[in-house]
Amino acid sequence: MTRLCNRIILPLLLIMFISSPVFAADSGVVTINAKNSAAEILESLKMQLEQMRFKIFSVYDHGDKDSVKQVIAFGKTSHNSRIMWHDPAAGLELPLKIAVFQDDVGTQVIYRKPSALRNTYSLQNCSLLDELDQVMAELAQKAAQ
Repeated sequence: MTRLCNRIILPLLLIMFISSPVFAADSGVVTINAKNSAAEILESLKMQLEQMRFKIFSVYDHGDKDSVKQVIAFGKTSHNSRIMWHDPAAGLELPLKIAVFQDDVGTQVIYRKPSALRNTYSLQNCSLLDELDQVMAELAQKAAQ
């Protein structure tokens, strides 16, 4: 049994340990604890997006009687086209989204950095993702205050 452990199991565990960072790539999810209510945050997001000329495609309500769980989906067709030019499969992640969650503990604004899409799709040369990271951060921070 010791020989089996030394020859097979230990090397397998070592390979899993060494390769684990590959599987633990940064998901790019950002969570901000908010001072405002979910309703105030959603209203702020809508106003900011309108001012920035982003189209709001939809607001999904996943809430129940004990919590607010809404996701606002938005974007610009020109941005989506530029991203999908690099990798059409990235369209599966578009439009961009920001989630707002509120329960009896508090309120959170949650989004995924667009640049994190580089971990999944062939978007290494898409500089627009870095610009959109800034936009998402500004939107979320301002709405959460």
